[in-house]
Amino acid sequence: MSKCIFHRIQQQFDGEDRAALNTLLETRGHLDIARTMTAAGYKMSEHTVRRHKKRDCSCEQVAA
Repeated sequence: MSKCIFHRIQQQFDGEDRAALNTLLETRGHLDIARTMTAAGYKMSEHTVRRHKKRDCSCEQVAA
């Protein structure tokens, strides 16, 4: 199984952009993040972000 779409997009970012995305994860809700990412051209649902934030996505299944 592969990592979730959020993780795969996150890995495409360079250091500063990745740090900014990590800050969003720590400070914003899943709906805000999904809207921000979609507006930036990375279409994703709030459910995708919520699962990733709660560690209930395929990233955790791959790591196990």
